[in-house]
Order: sequence, then structure tokens, then C-alpha cells
Amino acid sequence: MGWFTEGSDHEGYVVCVFADGMYGAGGKHRQISLMAADGRTIWENGNDPDSVVWRPPSQVVGWKVACSCEPHRKHIIMDQLWTRVWDPAEEDLTGRRIYAGDPSSDDAAYVSDREDLEPLFIEQWHQHIAPELHLRTISALGEQLKQIEAQLDKAVAAARSDGLSWDKIGRAFGITRQGARSRWDTQAPGQEL
Repeated sequence: MGWFTEGSDHEGYVVCVFADGMYGAGGKHRQISLMAADGRTIWENGNDPDSVVWRPPSQVVGWKVACSCEPHRKHIIMDQLWTRVWDPAEEDLTGRRIYAGDPSSDDAAYVSDREDLEPLFIEQWHQHIAPELHLRTISALGEQLKQIEAQLDKAVAAARSDGLSWDKIGRAFGITRQGARSRWDTQAPGQEL
């Protein structure tokens, strides 16, 4: 499972955490592939796909939200740990304690697929991408504002060429006559329009 936001170069997902601090992702044949903190898969033999280092889901002690930023050039694992508990009665999502089956279960590899957990993971990921999304919104609105201001300038110029007064233009825009003239009058100082 991964999360994408339109207009963002981020992919969010969940990684497994092992007791020795190593991370894991994905599952295959009841195993989790080992990965380094920078998101690289750990291989026993160079980059041979058949030599991926695997660990059983029973060794998972928790999960963290991760993000592949700037299309896979930067990998970030968030600090907040979701701890694995071994008794379903101990699960407490507000305390970030998750039950993912008994040690013989492979549910730990797929905890990110739980519908009740996904919104919590996504909320944490959104905190990570929020600054970039704010900047993208500001940029998009800035471009729209420039276009609207250009249209407004043309409308004022057309109104003036049709003989409308600064007073009427100012009232239409919600400012004074002096404000309108100050904003749009391109005549040299001292010339009366």
C-alpha cells in the first residue's frame, strides 16, 4: 500500500521495525524483505534479486510511516513508532499500540492494509508533506492572482477609455477614487484624465 498526493513528489507507506533497529517492507512467502534506513533493499550477494535478506513477520516489533520523497531520491522514516503488542486486549491505537496477530501469523507484514489504521498512518504522512503542499498551493494561487490582476488592469483601462470616472471605478472595486487613481493611473503626475 502506498499513498500519493496529486502535485507532490512523495509516496507514503509503512515499514516494519525489527528489534535490532533494521527495517523491512513488503512480504513474500511469509517473509519481510530487509531494508536499510535509506530505503535500499539489503542483499546477501550484491544486487542479485534472488539474494534479498528476508525475516519472518514474527520478528516485527513495530511499524513506522515512511516516505519516498523527490521520486525515490530521498527516503525518510518518521520518528513515531507504532509498537506491536502480543495480546489483542492490549491494542490501543491512541497509544500507538497495535495487535498484529500471534507470533505464528504473518499479519505483521500487512498491518498497513488494516482499514482502521490507514487513516492514522496517512495523517502522520500528511504532517510530513504539509509544508510542500502549502508551498504548492501558494504558488498556484499566486499564478491565478497574477492572471486576475492582469484581467482587472485591462478592465480598468477599458473603463477609462470609455470615459468612466475614477470615482465609479473605485466604487466598483471597493476603494476610493484616490485609491483607484493611485493604483491604475499611468499618466504623468499633474496630468488630469
